[in-house]
Amino acid sequence: MTETTTARVDTDGAPLEATTIPAAFQRVVATYPDKTALRTIDGSVELTWAELDVRARKVATGLAGLGVQHADSVAIILPNTIECHLVDFAASHVGAVPFAVFNSSPAEQIEHQLRNADARVVVTQVAFLEKVQAAVAALGGQVEHVVLVDGDGSEGLMTLAQLEESGDPALDLDAVWQAVTPDDVATLIYTSGTTGPPKGAQWSHRTVMSAQRAMDAGLPVPTENIISFLPMAHAGGRVTVQYMALAYGATITVCPDMTQVPKALVTVHPDAFFSVPRLWEKLQVAIEGMAAGEPDEERRAALLAAIEVGVRAVQAAESGSGASAEDLSALEAQHAEGIELLKPLLARLGLDRLKAAFVGGAPSAPELSQFFRAVGVPMLEAYGLTEGSLNVFNQVADFKSGTAGRPLPGVELRLAEDGEILVRSDLNFVGYRKEPEATAAALDADGWLHTGDIGTVDENGFVSIVDRKKEIIINASGKNMSPAQIESAIKGESSLIGQIVAIGDRRKYVTALITLDAEALPTYAARLGLEGRSLDELAASEEINAEVAAAVERGNEHLHGNEKVKKFRILSTAWLPDGDELTPTAKLKRRVIHVKYADDIEGLYAD
Repeated sequence: MTETTTARVDTDGAPLEATTIPAAFQRVVATYPDKTALRTIDGSVELTWAELDVRARKVATGLAGLGVQHADSVAIILPNTIECHLVDFAASHVGAVPFAVFNSSPAEQIEHQLRNADARVVVTQVAFLEKVQAAVAALGGQVEHVVLVDGDGSEGLMTLAQLEESGDPALDLDAVWQAVTPDDVATLIYTSGTTGPPKGAQWSHRTVMSAQRAMDAGLPVPTENIISFLPMAHAGGRVTVQYMALAYGATITVCPDMTQVPKALVTVHPDAFFSVPRLWEKLQVAIEGMAAGEPDEERRAALLAAIEVGVRAVQAAESGSGASAEDLSALEAQHAEGIELLKPLLARLGLDRLKAAFVGGAPSAPELSQFFRAVGVPMLEAYGLTEGSLNVFNQVADFKSGTAGRPLPGVELRLAEDGEILVRSDLNFVGYRKEPEATAAALDADGWLHTGDIGTVDENGFVSIVDRKKEIIINASGKNMSPAQIESAIKGESSLIGQIVAIGDRRKYVTALITLDAEALPTYAARLGLEGRSLDELAASEEINAEVAAAVERGNEHLHGNEKVKKFRILSTAWLPDGDELTPTAKLKRRVIHVKYADDIEGLYAD
């Protein structure tokens, strides 16, 4: 049974015109009541927006019954499941601050985030219970309730089902959610912690809704299907799924395990898809593999030619490419024919209905977006950060590969004297939780967010990200270099390269540590006659080293003399997100890498 409603509820108007998350949610429910809101990959569980509203109201009143009030924090430690999204929306309806913690976090990191957020309630599942309970115990009595979304109740904790039935049906929930204001904190996003303990970036409801309106004004946002696979603890997971669904009631298909993303894509065929570069790189390998593996020799040649022509067409269409109208027209015609030929490959991967594909969250090589545009996927390179949301995008018909695009409507952007990117807009966060000094360092008195990223802006307004301000390499001769720029130039030359780290601070020349791409490696091994060999053997083989050396040489052609990689070492190991070398969002942990592979690095400078 739902609660009694006495407040007048105004759900007129477009969801995107709403000023808070619960108001937008209620407008979606009123506009698209019978449209599916949440579903599992296999469709065994589906909730319409009207059904989701009923459950969200029950969870919200249950949270209120536990004492959760306006501005209280509710921690969610779950994979991307129905319950994850349900609890998040529900908490917003009582004016609380739902936030997610990466599932892979150890107890110590969970404790830090729960403490910083003053979390009173934690919602989790049995798989994470041991470390959650360790973190809760370390906090004394701060966390009052741990709610399990699974289990049989034998753990002695409240279940989500019990929570849904425990609320006071007389609670006027409509009055509660309508009391939420645009300036209330909507969620916390904890930074990846590459330079110290994670900081809690606070987003207001104004931050969230302004970001969605800005993206809708500049991009083809989804209206039908999106996939929830990026963790809700990641800014991209919230911006492009949890909140983006509120624009037009798009259906969210939950994908609790990253390994299930290929299956989800094939099942859902989304109309928009955002991911960090690593997944797109894997999809590129898959497309290249299907084309190269086509058994019919004539069709195989045609598919490979279609990709090659597509790349040339995309490069010619780039802003400022200088291609003549006649040449561009001829290439466009060939490209259109090639896309038709490649469509079956895209359909096999679930990429054939994309109106827009976004790549961001980490540096990517321009060749990545060029490849996907070549095969018919309208990829948009983008830029954003936890403190500023996604705020710079390329456009489907107006783009420049290798750049993040132009600022979204309503976003002001300028460069400081040292090249640091400064942005000012309602998309900016409202400060770090309990860290006024860090907040003041990031947000100045005039509202400019100091991003910490070094960039350039060309004559047409396209923004390029050069590097992190604190990650600039200064060689032994005093030359400043961007490791990210060096890495991007080389990585884009071969899908065989999984990760690359440029080394050279206070050194005479630049070197690199390189790992091999696990998905691409079998294809290369087969072509080079190295099937059946171990990773150690492949990494040490002359053939693989020659392939990587050729890619390094090609990449060096795009770099200044002092930036060129003189030596490299292939490591016989794979780096995984949230491992020693990568953050959960696949950013390089440069300090850790320099320490862990110190002997390998010194070996590159032994002479």
